[in-house]
Amino acid sequence: MCVTNDFHHSPDPAAPVFRAEEFKGREGLVRNVLWRLQRGESLSIIGGPKLGKTSLLLHLAWQLNHAGASPKSTGSSALYIDVADEADWKRFHSRPPNPESILLLDNCDRLVDGKSHSLSGIDLLPGGSTVFAGARAWRDVVRGGGLSYKLKSIPLAVFLEKEAQQLFSPDLSTEQQASVLTYAGTHPYIFKVWQAELLRAGPSVRTEQVVNDVKKSLSSFFQDCVNQLREPLEHQVLTYVIGADKPVNPREVARAIGLPTIKPVADTLCALGLVGRWIRDEEATLSANSQLFNEWYRETVTS
Repeated sequence: MCVTNDFHHSPDPAAPVFRAEEFKGREGLVRNVLWRLQRGESLSIIGGPKLGKTSLLLHLAWQLNHAGASPKSTGSSALYIDVADEADWKRFHSRPPNPESILLLDNCDRLVDGKSHSLSGIDLLPGGSTVFAGARAWRDVVRGGGLSYKLKSIPLAVFLEKEAQQLFSPDLSTEQQASVLTYAGTHPYIFKVWQAELLRAGPSVRTEQVVNDVKKSLSSFFQDCVNQLREPLEHQVLTYVIGADKPVNPREVARAIGLPTIKPVADTLCALGLVGRWIRDEEATLSANSQLFNEWYRETVTS
């Protein structure tokens, strides 16, 4: 796995980051996870495509291994394993880790897709904790109660605006920063792709051209996100929130759809990074704040 040491100058916005000086926006979540691991809990990190699961696990490994030479080193504290990486998987089975090690398992959807590995290949280590990270398929398994052990589920979400602002490159102008929040919103990957394109294109390129270029480059990623949806109701709620074009109270959405509550659906959309949930003026709201994704969804899915 290629891990960047400098986000602002990385040619690949998808490259995970993990060191303290570059891992931004989820410091409170990290403290919560580390506290739970110290208590011996095992956890399930749930998040949609490119919402930051890998960066979070690598950062946890870096923290637990005291910033060792590699976040995938077999130190006594934590071991990162990418279930989708055959080399990692073979190493995990061929070299049993320290019984007190904390396992950090990434891409756990591969454990339930029936194509490669399986849950039978994973055992919680005696005396240690395990953090599983996955997207929709893994979330459904955890919520369905099909596991032989108990996991505390921790959903990821898009950044708060103040968290996203920590990712701004110092090379962006104030106007360019505003365009990032307007068009990309606070989804970390969309944010990084838009910012990288601004830096590449330079200030003379028209915003409309950047919109077209970035939306085209993200089309497969947007499709991956939509493919995580399973139920028509999820599309219905997402379509309503996008159409509102502003933060909307979940009760309003429920009334419009004719349901007493949409909380399970809202939980799903938030964990997938398609919708954000915030408290505004002491009122809970849902918002689809990536204009790029919203335009693509209208053009591709609802048209």
